[in-house]
Amino acid sequence: MNFWENVVAELEFQGKTRKELAAEIGFDASNIGKGEKNGNIPAADTALKIAFVLGVSLESLLNMELSKKNNTVQPQLDIKLCKKYYSIIQKLNEMPDNTKNLLCKLISEWKDK
Repeated sequence: MNFWENVVAELEFQGKTRKELAAEIGFDASNIGKGEKNGNIPAADTALKIAFVLGVSLESLLNMELSKKNNTVQPQLDIKLCKKYYSIIQKLNEMPDNTKNLLCKLISEWKDK
């Protein structure tokens, strides 16, 4: 996912609109649409403002994570998918361990078929 797809996924997760984000960072909302369409990364200061307003790291919006072990940049999990299934993950996490393990095993076996 590119920067703007991650921004949009985060907006959806937080229940915010592009217009609200634009107002909070002093940005024209149409520029968000243009960025999405073109896949461009905004200027560094704008990208930092967006990350700050959304309460996420810039690395997460860039889909990168700095590995502290060897100072290399590695791809991050698909944020959009994680956010899409977050409520299911929460419910799974609240289940008793034996039920959780059984469901995970079932999903794993189903995936392998």
